[in-house]
Amino acid sequence: MKKIVIALALIGAIMACKSNNQAEPVAENTAEEVTFEVAKNYFFKNNQEIPSDPKITDSLQFSTLFGMATVMGEDGKPTPIDFNSQFAVAVVLPVTDMSTEICPQTVVMQNDTLRYTYEVKVGDKQSFSIQPLSIIILDKKYESTPLVMNQK
Repeated sequence: MKKIVIALALIGAIMACKSNNQAEPVAENTAEEVTFEVAKNYFFKNNQEIPSDPKITDSLQFSTLFGMATVMGEDGKPTPIDFNSQFAVAVVLPVTDMSTEICPQTVVMQNDTLRYTYEVKVGDKQSFSIQPLSIIILDKKYESTPLVMNQK
């Protein structure tokens, strides 16, 4: 029995070391990761309609939709956005009484298109309502690039 186990182990090791002579396929859709910053301490204004386009390209449009939510502490100020060199992408969900968090995952440039992937985590019911919001800040050079939103 011991000899059979050793023989099977040797055969497995030989099979694992066998080289694969097939060429790797060339990636047709190369994706380049794009850096972004998460904007913090903003809220969506109650009297506004959720925008159909998630791109916000100027400060007037931004201030119409969002308010600053300054809180105490070291990181209490809203993240500054310089619309001369940056633009924002916002995910705004309907008002809910469920604990909800929008988590930005990745932004990649693929085939001349920006692909923004985010995850929505829904938790327990709360005794109050919230309007889930996530804002990311991107370099202005991507502003005219088509954007595809992908929810995980």
